[in-house]
Amino acid sequence: MTDPASIDDDLRAELHAAFTPAQRVELTLTIALASAFSRTAITWGPPPDMPVIEVPTPSP
Repeated sequence: MTDPASIDDDLRAELHAAFTPAQRVELTLTIALASAFSRTAITWGPPPDMPVIEVPTPSP
C-alpha cells in the first residue's frame, strides 16, 4: 500500500489498460483525500451536538 514499486507487473498492466493516465491521477487523489478526511475525523472525534442513533441487532 505504501510502496508503489511493490505492485507486480500484471496488476500494473491491468490498471494501465482499465484507466487513462488522467483517471489514475484522479483515482489516486480521491483515495488520498478520503483517507485524509477519515483520519482527521477520527482524530478530532464527532461534534458534541451530533445525534446518536442506536439500531438494534436483530435476534435470530
